[in-house]
Amino acid sequence: MTTAIRTIRIGGRLGPGFDPYAPRATQYTQGTVVVDVVDPQNNELLWRGQGVANVSDDEKQYEQDLLKTVTAILEKFPQAQAGR
Repeated sequence: MTTAIRTIRIGGRLGPGFDPYAPRATQYTQGTVVVDVVDPQNNELLWRGQGVANVSDDEKQYEQDLLKTVTAILEKFPQAQAGR
């Protein structure tokens, strides 16, 4: 089976019902979490960690997933060397 799609330009629009300025909604199931550690004296970025957390409409589930992701990110934070 072959499907052909044809675009017709009508009055500056691409086919009937096409509106390039119409709002579009995209649903995401995951989001990127970024943790920055910044020197308060000069605002210099000292360390950045990132991870991915599930996004949920269930607030409790979202909190749990976010906490789990932040904890995993912070576990990668470099430890201070002895004597420093």
